[in-house]
Amino acid sequence: AVGMIIALLEYLHGHINMQGTLCIILLASEFFLPLRLLGSFFHIAMNGMAASDKIFKILDIPETNFGKEVLPDYDLDILFKDVHFSYEENREILKDINMTLPKNSFISLVGESGCGKSTIAGILAGKNRGYTGNITLGGIPLKGVNEEDLMKHVVLIKHNSYLFKGTVEENLLMADPHATKEEMEAVLAKVNLLGFLNTQNGLQTQLLEKASNLSGGQCQRLAIARALLKKDASIYIFDEAASNIDIESEELIMNVIHELAKTKTVLLISHRLANVVKSDEIYFLQDGQIKENGTHTELIKQNGAYKHLYEAQVSLENYGKEGTV
Repeated sequence: AVGMIIALLEYLHGHINMQGTLCIILLASEFFLPLRLLGSFFHIAMNGMAASDKIFKILDIPETNFGKEVLPDYDLDILFKDVHFSYEENREILKDINMTLPKNSFISLVGESGCGKSTIAGILAGKNRGYTGNITLGGIPLKGVNEEDLMKHVVLIKHNSYLFKGTVEENLLMADPHATKEEMEAVLAKVNLLGFLNTQNGLQTQLLEKASNLSGGQCQRLAIARALLKKDASIYIFDEAASNIDIESEELIMNVIHELAKTKTVLLISHRLANVVKSDEIYFLQDGQIKENGTHTELIKQNGAYKHLYEAQVSLENYGKEGTV
């Protein structure tokens, strides 16, 4: 359109006077700008239609059929037997997973990124369905467990657990609507957040969207405090909950996890092997398979992939310190 206007102006320039040319230029801009605006509106409308198609496809997805079984509050051992899982056809993520998580044990999943650790966490939390093989909780098949009851017993804390805009109290009450002020302050004290919040507005401290007015470590500690309020929960899954935060916050979070493991079943997923040394059992995943398992001491003695990764991390963390090269 611009080229046509320029060509028209060149033609008219040789046939009419300057005043007439100026009038045409002004009229051309009045004609072209609305057309360009109309084109941008059309582009926006097409993007909106494409987005609405995606939304309706999601809304049309059939609801997952959950079972009706209720989990017991005792002897809630977790057993994986010959478990396979794929997000896409012909691309298997988990291959023949066999794993046992005894009640009130501290179990860790480790391995390089993409090996399937978070997929296992998602399966246990009821987010990833469609696996093959058998998974039981307290002897009850996971596929047969009532969704609400599963959410009551299993808590998943990720490295980016969502915190909502509102007060600290409103975020905590999402875990337990009946929690008292004393109970909320107690869990905040456990994660060393109460002192800081008391310098603000206590439980009424306002959070921005995603708690962007808190540091990364404070967000993680608040998410863990919220999880600790779920009194009925018997299984806690920490999926890289201590990653991408400062050393002080990481140490504090690990202390909370170790204390929790005394009375609850804890599954810790961590890329940093120093955090899993005290685990009752460590499962080392590679390419969707369990390659090694045992205690830290046992795995070091095996002289396998776990030992090599652990020593590499220790060497990297000690690099530059006194007495190292």
